[in-house]
Amino acid sequence: MKAKSILIISLVLLFYQPVKADFISLIRADQCETIIEIYVEEGQIRVTYEIGLKDWKYFKQIVPQELLIDEVNELIKSQGSNYFYENIFTLNADGKNLIGRIVKREIVPRKYRASLYTGVVDKNTNVSKEVLFVEIVYPLHQKARKVIITPPMEEGRRGTRASIGFVTYHKNIPVNDLRYLSQPSTLNLNWEDPWYSKFNNNNLRRHHQSSLMSFLYVDPYEVRHEVLVRVKDLEEWLPMKYKLGDAIEIEDQKELKETIGEFLVSRNLVTIDGELGNPIIDKIHFVKWSLAGIQIMEVPEPMDYSSAVIGVIFAYPHESIAQDVSINWDMFSAKIKEIPNVATDPAGPMPYILKEDDNILIWKNYLKKYKLPTISEVEVSYAKVPVLSLVAVLVMFFGVITVFKSKKRLMKLGIVLLLGGLIFVSGKYFQQRLTLPFIKQYSFSKPEAVSMIGHLLKNTYRAFDFREESDVYDKLAVSNDEELLTNLYIQTKKSMVMENQGGIQVKVKNVEIIDVEEVSSDKEGLSFKCKWIVTGDVGHWGHIHSRVNQYEAILSVQSKEGVWKVHDIEIIEEVRL
Repeated sequence: MKAKSILIISLVLLFYQPVKADFISLIRADQCETIIEIYVEEGQIRVTYEIGLKDWKYFKQIVPQELLIDEVNELIKSQGSNYFYENIFTLNADGKNLIGRIVKREIVPRKYRASLYTGVVDKNTNVSKEVLFVEIVYPLHQKARKVIITPPMEEGRRGTRASIGFVTYHKNIPVNDLRYLSQPSTLNLNWEDPWYSKFNNNNLRRHHQSSLMSFLYVDPYEVRHEVLVRVKDLEEWLPMKYKLGDAIEIEDQKELKETIGEFLVSRNLVTIDGELGNPIIDKIHFVKWSLAGIQIMEVPEPMDYSSAVIGVIFAYPHESIAQDVSINWDMFSAKIKEIPNVATDPAGPMPYILKEDDNILIWKNYLKKYKLPTISEVEVSYAKVPVLSLVAVLVMFFGVITVFKSKKRLMKLGIVLLLGGLIFVSGKYFQQRLTLPFIKQYSFSKPEAVSMIGHLLKNTYRAFDFREESDVYDKLAVSNDEELLTNLYIQTKKSMVMENQGGIQVKVKNVEIIDVEEVSSDKEGLSFKCKWIVTGDVGHWGHIHSRVNQYEAILSVQSKEGVWKVHDIEIIEEVRL
């Protein structure tokens, strides 16, 4: 075995930064005027066309007659009913052009798609707001091994006429991400295992090619190892009662998840700081590939055995942040020869490929300037005065008393006041201050209030960096009243959960105080009207998922045993940005 280290050093950091998706590309096929989705199924190929107005002229043979002028309709009639299938947009299966049948045709609002690379739906484009939606079914009389997809081409076949983005599925498994269809493209179909169907053109492929993937996350107070695995590929190690074409029914899914979780917990062992890790099975989900990436099956449904993928998250609590982590990967087979891995720490992601002769992933902590988030008390401040100013006051006080007990009062009084004034003025330039422990500070300048509120809020959010509920409560108690803890725990945890990612929790990275205004104060404490923004993210199966919330609230604080604590929170507004 040969061990490789992932070295996160300054040179690498120039090129690897935390990202919002899997990778960056200039491909924006989601912005094409026309989007085509191709579904290869048993006995047929089903194609949906979303044709933008600017591209109607290239697909006129399938545009309703009432939307075309008479001259164009006459031309179409002269071309014959199969002209579109044989000359415009062709599907050639094993050397024979397929003839389709239109089953649906209507004008509908455009379905805008999120970019795979940014995760953002961009509606500010020049594409048509409405599209002609056409669904065509092409009968397949046998299981074709090769299908050539040809879009409307320029004369001489130099390029496509229309602006087309397309995606292809074989039995619900995406063969390619949403890409440009700019030339004839050959699809090789693997009916024995559609996972391995692919285009000749390597640019036309899905991002998640491997059926087994590993993701290592090193965070403050925790290490996570996430594994994505196609259920069918576990046949190499686990007996499965399914065969290709079967469905994994809803009532069987819970038991199957438990079986796979128990199997994986003893494989691909993780060592942290020289000790074998004791994993917690945090979450197990069935997932599916989509144009938006990996989607958790929030609502159970029957899963096709050939495409069913399961994700397992193993968590390893840590007292601070790990210094060394290694994964000894031991699952390889005739089909699975490489395991893509991404190791992510606070500096960003680092990809790596594990192989049979290079099966140990080693991460080392090279975060020299990284500061571990900590939780500390916000101590009550006491009144402070400049030392020289205090001396000046005392000089003048006792000097005046002495003057009135002696003769030549006027001259001595002048000397005392002059000396006291000089000392007092000097105090403005020599800023050493003296704390008066018997006078608490109950008035704050705006910068002081911002600092105190910011400290209390950061402490509160950082408490959720810890996994065990008892630890979270202990950390919350540092800056919050005991009576507030339960509601605070429930509400804060709820706001940090990614609902569409199986309940994984974001880690707060920043708390920005927008405004603080003191609204009341008394001997018990103070109340502030505050506005702040919370930014958090979490790495999950190769993606960075972000959340930004803005809050406006009345925060009441009181001093308890020499420290400030939040006594009450009245939320005025919570907005997800």
